[in-house]
This record gives sequence, C-alpha cells and structure tokens, in this order.
Amino acid sequence: MNTLHHGYWTFFAVRKKKYVGWFVFGSILPDIVYYVMFIYLSVTRNAFQVVDDPDPMHSLFRLIHDLFEHPVVFVLRQAGHSLFIWGIAIVIILLWKGRRLTPWSALAYGWLGHVVIDLLTHVEDAVPVFYPISSFTIRGPISYWDDDYHAGVFSLVNTTLIILSLIYLFVKKWRKKRAFTKSS
Repeated sequence: MNTLHHGYWTFFAVRKKKYVGWFVFGSILPDIVYYVMFIYLSVTRNAFQVVDDPDPMHSLFRLIHDLFEHPVVFVLRQAGHSLFIWGIAIVIILLWKGRRLTPWSALAYGWLGHVVIDLLTHVEDAVPVFYPISSFTIRGPISYWDDDYHAGVFSLVNTTLIILSLIYLFVKKWRKKRAFTKSS
C-alpha cells in the first residue's frame, strides 16, 4: 500500500487512542528509507538540476529504479517489512516498557499494521516475511500498484473508502461543533 495511505488508515483506526502520532509514525516507518534515499540520490546526482537535462522523466525513472536497487534500501526494506525483526523489536519493547501502551509500543503496533497490510497488497514485490533468517515470502492476493493484480480496482476501492471516511470525520466534527454552539 502507498506509504501515505498506511498513515491515513492507521490514523483513522486509532484516532481515539493515546499516542496516535506514534501509531502513525510506526505505520510509515518501514517506507521512510525510500524518501530519505530519494533525497540522497537526488542531491548526489544533482537531479534537481533538470534545466539542462534533455529527458528529465527518463532521469527520474532511472533515479527511482536505482533507488530500489540500492543495497541500503534493499536491506532496510527487507528488515522493515520482516515479522522476525518486528518480533525482536516488540519483545525488547515489552521487556523494557511492560505491557501497557507506551509511545514505543504504539510505534511497534503501527509498524505491525504496515507489515500486515503489505502482506496483502504486494505480489511480485513481496519481501521475505522472516528476513534475515528465511527467504519465504507471502504473495498477497492483490497489488496496490500492479495492474496485473487488480491495482485499478484496489485503487478505486481504497480511494472511495478514504473519501467516505473523510466525509464521516468531517460530518462528525461538524455535528459536534454544531451541538456545542447550540448549548452555548
């Protein structure tokens, strides 16, 4: 799933809980490496200097391709999407902080949500579930980006649900505000 959508759906699911920001941060954490490396590669290759580039779209495509092939991205992508690595992290957090909800555990639960959703929405680009101890992958039933695996339908349903959920949140807030002004 798209990184921002991970964050939105996590926000929607936990918006009434403590440490919402930590849940959301955890839900985007496995993908942050893409953004950091994109900026790094863009700066090191002067990619923002597109004025003299005869084919800036080709250069951007090459940059994105190189991003996903970069060894740092490769390792951090696999580690960030590994249930094994997540399991080690949650055990450490629980031993350190206990079972109550803390910012650290909220981050870990947001991270787990990201991994589980990606298990369902990645097919050809699925990562090893128990990296680095196993190369076993679970190919999801749909892909959020690959049209060969229903990306168009997924995008339509996801976008529709986001719009409906936003309408729900706005209506709820408007009603609350309206009830408050009537009682004043």
